[in-house]
Amino acid sequence: MELHTPMDGLDSGDEIRFHAGSCVVKEYRRYCSGEPSDCRGRVLQEEEIDQWIEQRGEFHTEPSIASVVRWIFVCTSANSVDWSGNYLASPETLDISISEEAFNKLIRQYPRPSQILDAWRTRSSSGCGFRQVVYDERTGDIQSINFVVSIRLSGSFASVVAIKHDLSHQITTVLALRVSPYEQERIAQTLQAQSHLIGHPLLVLTMLVEISLATNLRYLQKIRHELSVIEKATGQHGWLQIPATEAPAHDSELSRLGHAAKIHVSLSRRRVDSIRCVLGIAQKAWGEFGVQIASSFLSSVGAKDAYQQWLANIALQLDFRQVDMQYSQLRVDNQITAIYGLLSQRDNMLSVSVALQSKKISEASKRDGSALKSLTVLTALFFPATYVATLFTLPLFEHTPFWVYWVVVIPLTFTIFGSWSGWTLYRQHQIAQETIQREISQDVDVSAEPDMASHPPSSFLRVTLQQIRQHSRALHSHELPKDGYVKG
Repeated sequence: MELHTPMDGLDSGDEIRFHAGSCVVKEYRRYCSGEPSDCRGRVLQEEEIDQWIEQRGEFHTEPSIASVVRWIFVCTSANSVDWSGNYLASPETLDISISEEAFNKLIRQYPRPSQILDAWRTRSSSGCGFRQVVYDERTGDIQSINFVVSIRLSGSFASVVAIKHDLSHQITTVLALRVSPYEQERIAQTLQAQSHLIGHPLLVLTMLVEISLATNLRYLQKIRHELSVIEKATGQHGWLQIPATEAPAHDSELSRLGHAAKIHVSLSRRRVDSIRCVLGIAQKAWGEFGVQIASSFLSSVGAKDAYQQWLANIALQLDFRQVDMQYSQLRVDNQITAIYGLLSQRDNMLSVSVALQSKKISEASKRDGSALKSLTVLTALFFPATYVATLFTLPLFEHTPFWVYWVVVIPLTFTIFGSWSGWTLYRQHQIAQETIQREISQDVDVSAEPDMASHPPSSFLRVTLQQIRQHSRALHSHELPKDGYVKG
């Protein structure tokens, strides 16, 4: 028989389908004149991808634009928010809305295109992240900072985002895979709120962390609701009011809810930990290249400080989120313990009920045995008279006087009843004797104390046990002295 490997039937991780068509591009601009930032988006046909990559024609960056963030969405997913958590693995195919040739052109503008596909293949894991810094060979200055991250924004599977920031031109190019329309709206809202940071090399990466942390809050609220339902169900008074006929189904459902809540808490903790990993990438890049980033970011000093404060606030919110997850973990552990305690209590109650019923059955059996014993005694009492009467009905005793019947019956009855009574008393005495012998043989043999004055408690215990043993033997042999004490 051929055995299947553990990976049989799982997603191989590289199912990608290409469809020659169009995609969506958006640009978020910040102007040199201080005008309000705006967003421009349109549907990009496949034949226009070269112009978009090279920033020619309609996609040319005007001199009045200080910095720009350019997004291209070549793959989307469902619009609804995923409330079921991020499960470990599930088959899914990545549908690219452009041809394979056009897609290869897009990923070749990044230093290592293979990292984008590697990030997609690890979408069912906790996450993935790459950083690549490109330096100018002549001057040694930083030319571009590139990131490829796999992060869960709102769904079960992670979105893959490739970020390339050109420090000299302050242009950020973002390739987004599997970003739903709902997540695109969250991206637009965040960019509008942080429009003064457009052109910052770490803006997009930090923004993804904030969006993922915000959507995780809704999932945490769902966990809190599930825990409140379980805590209400495990209330002692409400639990005791469950009818016995409905108890198995109620306990099974309660156990299922408890373990499901624990799984959800574990998944949410994994998501929070992965968010911290992505935030760590941004913090490490800011710590290493903060001076170069600050010198290249053409904005006010207040905007530069705003990013540092924004990063610190996100880290603080993440710390609070981890505290909430630890608290939820403690709550769900306590509830699972309470559930098993209630199940054990119900089992004990059933055991007590069974013991009470068994006691009633034994008492009824004892009453039946007493009745049978009485019936046996009466039968033994009247059996000689009945048997002799049967004999006197024979023709041989037809002319026998009636007084002869009583002369035979009365002694025979006393003989049989006396023999039975004597045997019964002998057996009871023998059983009691065997019981006493068994108890005496199980006593601990106390050795004699050499010095009673130095060990008064031990001596008192020894003497007391000896007196009890000798007293029991005297009772057994019916030789107890009149004063009730035995000389040691």
